[in-house]
Amino acid sequence: MRLPVKLPQFGESAAEATVMAWLVAPGTAVNAEQELVEVQTEKSVLTVAAPAKGVLVEHVAEPGTLVPVGGVIAWLEVEGADVPAGQTASDAPPSAPRAATPVPRPATKRHTTRPTGASFYSPRVRTRLDENGLLPADLAAIHGTGEGGRVTAEDVDRYLSEGSPMSPMRQAVASSMLRSWGRPLATVARPVRIDRLLTHRRVVEGRPSATVYCLRALALALKDDDRMVHRVVGSRITRPTSMDLGVAVEVDDGVLTPVIRHVDQLDLAKLTAAVDQAVDNARKGRVGDIGGAVSTITNYGTFGLTWATAIPQPDHSMILGIGAVRYVPDWNPAEKRWDRAREAELTLTFDHRIADGGAAARLLMRVADLLEHPERM
Repeated sequence: MRLPVKLPQFGESAAEATVMAWLVAPGTAVNAEQELVEVQTEKSVLTVAAPAKGVLVEHVAEPGTLVPVGGVIAWLEVEGADVPAGQTASDAPPSAPRAATPVPRPATKRHTTRPTGASFYSPRVRTRLDENGLLPADLAAIHGTGEGGRVTAEDVDRYLSEGSPMSPMRQAVASSMLRSWGRPLATVARPVRIDRLLTHRRVVEGRPSATVYCLRALALALKDDDRMVHRVVGSRITRPTSMDLGVAVEVDDGVLTPVIRHVDQLDLAKLTAAVDQAVDNARKGRVGDIGGAVSTITNYGTFGLTWATAIPQPDHSMILGIGAVRYVPDWNPAEKRWDRAREAELTLTFDHRIADGGAAARLLMRVADLLEHPERM
């Protein structure tokens, strides 16, 4: 009997995934829970395992195919006794998944004036521009082969074909950022002295990074007042049930955000171990725990940046960032002389529908206070 291998539900926000690479060829005997295929969601590369022992007889979805959750990606030939409880085997042919589609570009206001250097463009050219999110001014970059150097629809098609396709990871990031940017986002910032933190980390198991301290400080601050991580759902506001936070990790051609669960319940040593494991898995493309986070920490200071405006994920109402450490003058009133102190910049980008600048400022002040007094964490 044939048993379908279906795309599972990986997380709350994952409605589909792109097939990346098959790990098992058709005709191969497999065991239950053996990894069969790698798939790419918006947030990570994951694997789909065999639901039962049997023989993989068919790949339904080839690499590059976009499959909805619950869609059939392969078929197993199994014995009746090997069919898992709650599943049924079938001889019915699989339904073909839909092909991956490009990420839509944001709607852009069109200009009615004709471009200089191209005194006229036809309705077919205008249609091509509209279909591909281009402006009439973009015609200046296209070599025209029509009469008098006019740009034709074929010239536009040739120009577009010369580009390279976006990778699934880049498409996922682009789609996520477009959806997030449709909200009224605002940013508040303030410097934080971290001399005590740098001294404190020497006596903590694992020597926590600035990212770990920020995770812990944000979790404790939100535990006191969680309004900044409420979410707008239709005309209602929902609040989180647990303090799960994501960590932004740069990978090839994109960013993954593994989630650390119940950050407020972990001390700095345990949190360090959890973050180290999550970051290592993300860089290997193996992010098992995704979805459900209420916010993300991004440490752009690792790139030497002192300040940046990070964009929260579509299902997050805020993101906390920390910049590079720098020396600043510090007046010592006891000895009446100038010393050096180390500080970093904190930024908090938030959904302005959820709260106003005052609430964001108070949260950031609370986080900064905890970072400047790490013994309280």
